[in-house]
Amino acid sequence: MRLIKITTMVLLLLTSSLFSNSDDKYIKDALLKYNFGIIKMTKSGDSTLLKDMLSKDVFLKLMVWADSWKFSNLAMVARINDLRFSPIAYNENNATIKTMENWTFAYANLNTRDFALKPITIFYKMHYTLQKDGDIWKIIAIKHLQEEIFEDQNLHKPEPKQKNIENEIIKDAPQAKIATH
Repeated sequence: MRLIKITTMVLLLLTSSLFSNSDDKYIKDALLKYNFGIIKMTKSGDSTLLKDMLSKDVFLKLMVWADSWKFSNLAMVARINDLRFSPIAYNENNATIKTMENWTFAYANLNTRDFALKPITIFYKMHYTLQKDGDIWKIIAIKHLQEEIFEDQNLHKPEPKQKNIENEIIKDAPQAKIATH
């Protein structure tokens, strides 16, 4: 009897880990589609892919962001250099995952076809919450945890440093011995 209970428990654990691994793949796939979908949407204006994979609230926020650039007559041109996933945490009715994302993007003026914002490379640390809706995982919340711009070291030329007046004053001050006990 005890052997049957142990065997059943092991089978349940193995089965749940198989489903979990399958869900891992679908969650990561949803995040890849979302990030590359942003690039496609900003180029073509087609948001169909994103609408089906985001909650209404997240989709609305994304469209406000995209439309604000479009109404300023700007379009984002971007590429994803690297995207890494943390382990997925499964909760009672959702899953959370953090990513480290390295993007290079610029904004182009739609009239002149010139850059309105020169290309920059930026690192994002993101936190996504997803919820299963039938057979698909929908993104229901997105948080920016960290953002850091990588500057091209070759663009910055050394400039002469200003004299630090405080250091000059201290250097020229008479040195006194400090009494110790």
